[in-house]
Amino acid sequence: MLERTIGVGTDPIGRPYGKTVGVAVLGFKAMETTRHTLENHLRNGLYGLFDDAVICWQAAREEHVRMSEGLGVRTVARPDNLGIQGGFRWIWETLKTDYMIVLENDFPVCVSPESMKAQFRESMRHLIEGRVDLVRLRNRYNPGPQNRFAGMYSRFWPVREKDPRWADTEALDDAPAWRKALRRLLRPGKAARWAGRSPYIERFPERLFPRRITRIGPDFFAVDSWVLPWTNQATLIAHDLMGRLLDFADAHPSSHFVNAEGNRLQTLEPPLNRLWWRRRHFRIGVPEGVFTHDRLDR
Repeated sequence: MLERTIGVGTDPIGRPYGKTVGVAVLGFKAMETTRHTLENHLRNGLYGLFDDAVICWQAAREEHVRMSEGLGVRTVARPDNLGIQGGFRWIWETLKTDYMIVLENDFPVCVSPESMKAQFRESMRHLIEGRVDLVRLRNRYNPGPQNRFAGMYSRFWPVREKDPRWADTEALDDAPAWRKALRRLLRPGKAARWAGRSPYIERFPERLFPRRITRIGPDFFAVDSWVLPWTNQATLIAHDLMGRLLDFADAHPSSHFVNAEGNRLQTLEPPLNRLWWRRRHFRIGVPEGVFTHDRLDR
């Protein structure tokens, strides 16, 4: 087994602050998708921006380990399936860095290496300087399939001015303004929470929802967790805070399971996305985003 990922730590984003940052890919089945993702990461020089990079294979078979090690990626593996929440805990225990990002195995880079570096460095600066508590890194305009950002926002709110980069990645609700106003009246809590998705389509979301959204960079927003939930998909976060979120999720399991495997393993998002999360008022960084969702096989 290789000791270190090829190219890791050549220009780590935490170095200017005396901090270490790690990235881990959570692998589970989907050999073709995982190979595609790892090759994309290597081609774009992703791992060079981190002090540690590893793929953590669940329900691993010999061919899984052989493939990732053959690409030069540091590999750890186990025969059992921990699920998403258990997998995040395993990665949290595996990475010893000050900050971390967990990627599911179908999240390749979708921007240029230059944009990727710039976004990571800006994200770290805002984290270190205390402007945000965590950063979402799924691309706002090329999120890939199975996204529910702008579409659900438009169900409650009229789109005022689309960002020029909006690329029709999902269907928008074309109901008249009076119907959307009625929906906000009948379901004010849900309408407020979906307002947090406005940066995924609106050009000036901070003007529409100034109480919850602040522009802290030319293309970087801080969004109150009252209106934006936790996501498992590509979040840059302090190791300590990730541990506290996992502890809360472990202590408060959800009765709702969104699990393609049909088992009873927790998926982390339902345990976290409750009133507790909203009341914490975490400041969630939302830049353009580095990663997209691209699954080739199951």
